[in-house]
Amino acid sequence: MPDLIKTELDSMVYFSSPQLLAHPRVKHAFFTRQGGLSKGVFESLNFRFTGGDDKETVMRNYGVAARVLGGTENDIVRTMQKHTDRIEIVGSRPDSFSFACDGEPVDALITNVPGVILAGFYADCQLVMFYDHKAGVIAVAHSGWRGVQQEIARKTIEKMTAAYGVRPRDLACVVGPSICRSCFETDDDVYEALRAVYGEKIGDFTYREGEKWHIDLKNITYSSLISAGVPPYNIDISTICPCCGDPSLWWSHRRQGEARGVHAGMIALT
Repeated sequence: MPDLIKTELDSMVYFSSPQLLAHPRVKHAFFTRQGGLSKGVFESLNFRFTGGDDKETVMRNYGVAARVLGGTENDIVRTMQKHTDRIEIVGSRPDSFSFACDGEPVDALITNVPGVILAGFYADCQLVMFYDHKAGVIAVAHSGWRGVQQEIARKTIEKMTAAYGVRPRDLACVVGPSICRSCFETDDDVYEALRAVYGEKIGDFTYREGEKWHIDLKNITYSSLISAGVPPYNIDISTICPCCGDPSLWWSHRRQGEARGVHAGMIALT
């Protein structure tokens, strides 16, 4: 399970999964904060429309990122992440940049349409990508602790299977840069919510320091993917944590609150 591969392209820095790079029919990237046009606390590759950044500049950032995948901003269909377990299928190529479901909350997207760029977002939360090279299907899922609690990764696989006949054993999966267990310090309510789903097994992924719990969300997702039928050798998990990682590369909600931009991860079939 090698770590993600860093690419520096002019002023841009992004990361790629060895699992997905092995397949020429899929393009993807986990973007950092470098390589865009935004200024101030949003400098520079910000994809967040809320918070005060100039919306035209944000749209230009989408275009900069889409070109890495061989497309334009008009090929992008993006999530509207509200920590739900709603998963939607993108059945056609967009005419222009679009929010899935007309901007209603949706945290995971699936497609088998070449040229569609699926975009999800992160600034501590996990962004999980999926690809079945036999069925020709991709997906992206946003998963913070609520997404882990709602098992959105497993549900995304189930929907890919129901809609397109995807077999979990054929999936390549990657969990992008996301908060580590040392940084994810939380209270009893989060621990109990996860224990209600995962039972005593949650003890394998948690430890307590004083009044706080530390929870390894990445390895809960890894275990969930394996339980869903994905072979362990088909899964990449980034060791990068935006919270304690290089602040010149990463925004972190936990470290910075709302005074920040947001990263995008994008995936497309060619």
